[in-house]
Amino acid sequence: MTKLYTIVLVLFYTQFVFAQCQFMSERDFQTVKYRLGNNRGNINTFQSAMDLNRNYCLTSNQAREIANFLANDRDKLDFLQSSFANVSDKENFTDVMDVFRLFSSAIRLYHQTLGTRSITPINQPISSNPNCPRAMHSNAFNNLLGQISTLNDDRQKASQILNAASQCMTTNQIIQVVSTIRDENIKLDILKRMYSMVFDGENYSQAANSLSPANRTLFLAFLQNPNQPITNPNIPNTPTALAEIDFNNFLASIRKQSFEKDKDQLIKTYMQNAFMTTTQIRQVIKLLNFDNTKLDLAKFLFDKCIDKQNYFNVADELQFSSSKSELNDYVKSRQ
Repeated sequence: MTKLYTIVLVLFYTQFVFAQCQFMSERDFQTVKYRLGNNRGNINTFQSAMDLNRNYCLTSNQAREIANFLANDRDKLDFLQSSFANVSDKENFTDVMDVFRLFSSAIRLYHQTLGTRSITPINQPISSNPNCPRAMHSNAFNNLLGQISTLNDDRQKASQILNAASQCMTTNQIIQVVSTIRDENIKLDILKRMYSMVFDGENYSQAANSLSPANRTLFLAFLQNPNQPITNPNIPNTPTALAEIDFNNFLASIRKQSFEKDKDQLIKTYMQNAFMTTTQIRQVIKLLNFDNTKLDLAKFLFDKCIDKQNYFNVADELQFSSSKSELNDYVKSRQ
């Protein structure tokens, strides 16, 4: 009974903490490090670090990096002790101990933080998602987070995250990885796609806090009915175009093909169950070399376009005037 009570308290405390602070994006964290580095040893550095604790949840590694900017063991101890309550990965908090000059300071921090926790291991909770018997291990997650942090392109980060989604993640882990992305639309797309792979689905609404107000509303609406087909809001009952992440992966696959016929076959096969905008279709057709292949594909993709009113622009990707005229005549016959 006592053990069960302890588990309940730990879970309640964790949810309460995450509700009180937000995670910092990698870009914002790098800005903070830059400012602290320029003021290293300044009397205001410690106060800036403490202000950070009050406003953000940190990872153990972030807390460690910030502590390294502080002037002495006393400031480091006070900062790390204060940050512990909001650290998202307490299982890695031992990594911060090497920031101290004195071993006694590390021992003191341990007893004031990790040492106060029950030494009885708490088993991983049972997942509410039948597709996710267990969440990604903290070591694998930290490696993923480290890899993403080295990338500058949001689309590349998104691809890394989605490729890793074969291993389920907790809500907290997903929040941390999407917080490294600046593009709000890509963030929203990732959160939707990760829905089926979240370990603790009952907590997933908390991920909305990592989005802008407009996208937060869209995400919460999605959670109300995640199985509803996504449609284009401007054309009722029409499927939406490929998401940016999928479209860029699609283009990359086409570029890998050496022969025109292979490109054509790949495009037609892939597009059996997908839709694109006129702009996306133009980008696809640009990857072909011969006008007759481009014309044939432009006709095929007409039914896969969600904004057919703009389809006349596709003719600009054709070389010969006869091909342009034939496509325009075809489009007119279909409208």
